[in-house]
Amino acid sequence: MMNPKNLFPVTMALIAFVITNCCLFAGTKPNILDSVDLLRLYTPDGNSISSPHDFYSIHVMSYCQGTIGPMPPGTTDPFGSRNVTACSNRTILFSFDPTIAWPRDLTHGPDLQWPRVISDDFRAFQMTSRAMAVMYSIGVGAIGSVLLVKIFAMAMPKLQLGVFEFGFMLLGTLSVGIASVIANVLAYELVQLINAHGDGSNVSAQYGGKFLGMTWASAALMMLGTWISFSNAFSPGGNAASSSSSSEPAPAKDEECQ
Repeated sequence: MMNPKNLFPVTMALIAFVITNCCLFAGTKPNILDSVDLLRLYTPDGNSISSPHDFYSIHVMSYCQGTIGPMPPGTTDPFGSRNVTACSNRTILFSFDPTIAWPRDLTHGPDLQWPRVISDDFRAFQMTSRAMAVMYSIGVGAIGSVLLVKIFAMAMPKLQLGVFEFGFMLLGTLSVGIASVIANVLAYELVQLINAHGDGSNVSAQYGGKFLGMTWASAALMMLGTWISFSNAFSPGGNAASSSSSSEPAPAKDEECQ
């Protein structure tokens, strides 16, 4: 019977795998976790910016756009209910550009009171945004490899795969952790810049609390699982230790008698 301690890392990895995939693929289509966004850009009608869409949700691999309805009873959301109407095509090297997402008559023209510096804000973080998506993809691949290693280990218990499990756990932890740091910095920095530069045009932004909570939860699960995986692989009695001890030749019978 398998020791429950050996199942703990893969359990943490499985939960983190689901959460990280949700962060990565959120908003790739309408109604697919479109509320789990990195940040949200508001451009409601009636302001100096007159956009056919009231908000734009920026995700890891895409963006969604939609309108704002009346505030539901019993809620305190000042922006009311959000109705997603469409999402862009997903791509790993995605970075949001308002001049492409918004209509041309909104972002161009001599009399337009639109803060073009907002586009510069997004361009400044373009490579950072793409690096974040790449790190999430590496993290998903590494965590998926942990699950495959555990399947092989359960199917062939004689194989000592603890070191491989730990290696992929460590890679997944580093990738998801770095991606979470980038996402945190990206969300907070862009929201501050947009709110400052869009003050005169009533353009505002909010960071995605759900997204940040999910990505840090995934990173924490992977860190905990990696620590237990290291203990299983390298501590006395662990997989690596057992493998090395089993490879040592048994003492001869005459030496035992002595």
